[in-house]
Amino acid sequence: MIDIRPGDTGDIAAVLGLFDRAVEWLVARGQTGQWGDRPWTGDAARTALVERLAASGGLRVAVLDGAVVGAVSLGSAPAYVPPATVSELYVEALVTDRSHKGEGIGGALLRRAREEAAAQGVVRLRVDCWAGADGELVRYYESQGYVRDTEFVVADHPRGPWHGQVLVLPLS
Repeated sequence: MIDIRPGDTGDIAAVLGLFDRAVEWLVARGQTGQWGDRPWTGDAARTALVERLAASGGLRVAVLDGAVVGAVSLGSAPAYVPPATVSELYVEALVTDRSHKGEGIGGALLRRAREEAAAQGVVRLRVDCWAGADGELVRYYESQGYVRDTEFVVADHPRGPWHGQVLVLPLS
């Protein structure tokens, strides 16, 4: 059974490891457009990002048999997407251990995000994701109840133009 608990700075190494394994999995599939081809561990900017997420109060980690197998962070929309027009929480990051692919870890984390957003009284959750690989990740979020909103391009991305999709989950 998956346990989801608040994450904190003690989870930084585990979350960096999740990103490292996700990058390794993506590289093996020939999909370097999402997060590149290098581990997050040892990258100063990516480590700083995970440190910020861990200190933000919005990090939640999924634990299975004592190991961190997934993480989601809730906060505010990044500058590269249109600003919020209603009250919302933004899924800043979602990553799961690819060795547990298909076990529902990402879905459980997104359900927790939805529950927390509803408890805070916001009217929607938003997320953005890489729109490459024939939209596979976009379709994943759609399978979780999100609907497509805005497409965007981060033109000054270090690896060249990065194509993304914003998705919305309205909360009743």
